[in-house]
Amino acid sequence: MEEKKEFTLRGKKITICKDDVLKILSKYKEESYPQKGQTSNYYLVLEGKLIPIKKALLFVLEDLRHDFTILDFVTHDAVRIFRALGFPIVVGKGNKNLLKSFIGSLSLQGNAIEDKKNIYE
Repeated sequence: MEEKKEFTLRGKKITICKDDVLKILSKYKEESYPQKGQTSNYYLVLEGKLIPIKKALLFVLEDLRHDFTILDFVTHDAVRIFRALGFPIVVGKGNKNLLKSFIGSLSLQGNAIEDKKNIYE
């Protein structure tokens, strides 16, 4: 079991570990995430899925029975917490063409240059 970390969010202490986040977010399906037309600029990367970061933190806080709404914290809070727990965060312009934003810096099949050529062809 991983060590729990303590964070302060709007004056309230929350204690959480990476295993908690993995367990909690595994319960939610993609349809729970923002629907078409809704956008996010920051995503938590979890098992190959991009989850809007504020929505991910809200799910975790609700499951841990903390009394927060999505308006009680800002994106910076979610990025700070998830980064401290060791989760990768990516930045994109909404969910359209997110892959193209990062092509060349990541590899889908082992060769980032070839992947870039394939996506833009």
